[in-house]
Amino acid sequence: MENVFEILRFSAPEQQESTAPEDNATTAATDSTDTTDATEGATESQAPTEAPQEAPTGSSPLPTFDFNPPVTTEAAAENQTTGATETTGATEPNPPDPNPIPWGWIATTGLLAAAVIGLIVALVLRSSRNRARSSAKSSDRNGDRGGRSSRQPEAIPRTEQNEPAYGKTEISPLSDAPLPAGCPQVGKLHQQGARSSQQDCFSVTPEGVFPSCGMLAVVADGMGGLSDGDKVSQAAVTAMMNGFLDTSTLPPQEQLLTLLAQATKAVNTLLTPSEYNKSGTTLLAGLVRDRTFYCLSVGDSHIYMYRDGALLQLNREHVYRHDLQVRAINQGADPHAAWAHPKAGGLTSFLGMGQLKYVDMPDQGIPIREGDRFLLMSDGVYNALSFEELTGCITGTAEEIAGKLDQAIQSKHYSNQDNYTAVILAF
Repeated sequence: MENVFEILRFSAPEQQESTAPEDNATTAATDSTDTTDATEGATESQAPTEAPQEAPTGSSPLPTFDFNPPVTTEAAAENQTTGATETTGATEPNPPDPNPIPWGWIATTGLLAAAVIGLIVALVLRSSRNRARSSAKSSDRNGDRGGRSSRQPEAIPRTEQNEPAYGKTEISPLSDAPLPAGCPQVGKLHQQGARSSQQDCFSVTPEGVFPSCGMLAVVADGMGGLSDGDKVSQAAVTAMMNGFLDTSTLPPQEQLLTLLAQATKAVNTLLTPSEYNKSGTTLLAGLVRDRTFYCLSVGDSHIYMYRDGALLQLNREHVYRHDLQVRAINQGADPHAAWAHPKAGGLTSFLGMGQLKYVDMPDQGIPIREGDRFLLMSDGVYNALSFEELTGCITGTAEEIAGKLDQAIQSKHYSNQDNYTAVILAF
């Protein structure tokens, strides 16, 4: 402003000496005549083939019992005297053992014990796998922005949590362990700004799942001035992260759309139909798989690619200005007048409006080159800095970029600085 993870918005920054541009997310994209419909849019065991005659080596021997009466010394001497005679006669068979050892019962019991042990091992393995999945599903979140909510957000599982005070930079250090092959460095910037609370939320999947599932980064920006923007942004990010492992076998773009559907459902379930358009959040998602970057966005937050010294925006904003431009073209009016419209920056698509109206996703992923940087940021970043200032910060490691962005924003000393969040993926 979290059971194996961070959003953006746009309005051209106003050039002020002491204040940043106002948050346009609170502006409804409608007026009396120029209205946009915000609601459209374990183990195996084998039985022995024959009963064993001796206890296995290393195991305790089965106890034997002698039920023959004791032989006296005189009887023993008589037996020695007559022994030769008896050996020449027919040998009588030994009488049957009145208490034979139940080998069949022992074998059956062993099989049952092995089956029980196998079941226990399977349950332990399954529990470990579920815990690993839960650790990958996370959500970094904080309070609200633009007014504290009367409803407190539920606890959300997450891999990390950033709750910085304004003026402090909270950037999670990279692990000392080497990154998996092809895994990007991650830089994180998450600040409250001059607002009384935090409505931005972000999350990034752990590096440990990258070799098998790739990496997902999500940024959500709760709409300032609307109720429960913090709770809505947290619900959206959590739903995306909770579904990541289960959808990792899908094609990348289908996976992103499936996760967006889950996030939209989570937000709509959190809200009631009467609360639609009274609370909402933008959403950004960046997915790295097979040395390719895929992305998706709803709202006005920005996704950038920095390559060979050039900074390129990869997504289109969902704001009323674009609708006004199309209307002006169709009516033969001046399209430039759309920038001056008082509601030009109002959102026309966001999670929390019920059915989404617009979703922005490139038709193809972007093959990644060495040195590429991908940035997902809320409008509190790009509204505070000019495009040239933003470009000048994107040098060095992912951590260094996050630090430069934070220093550049704080140097402005805006009295109404919005929450600002950015995730940097550096290759």
